[in-house]
Amino acid sequence: MRMAAADGGRQVSVQLADQGQQALIVALSHRPVRPVVDGGALLELAGLGAASCGMDTAEDGRRVWAMLDL
Repeated sequence: MRMAAADGGRQVSVQLADQGQQALIVALSHRPVRPVVDGGALLELAGLGAASCGMDTAEDGRRVWAMLDL
C-alpha cells in the first residue's frame, strides 16, 4: 500500500485472491505510469515471509503484489 500511495493519487485499490494454499494481494495506484521507485519495500515484503512479490507499471498505474503461503 505504501508504494502505491507514494504515487500521489487519491485512490488505491486492493484486490485479494486465493488458490492452492496461497493468497495473492495486489495494490494498484491508479496514477499514470511513473518511474519505478526504490525497491526497498519489495525486500521488506520478502523479509516478512512473502513467497514472491513484485511490481510493474501499466497505463492504469503501478501494481505492487505479494503472494503469501497460507
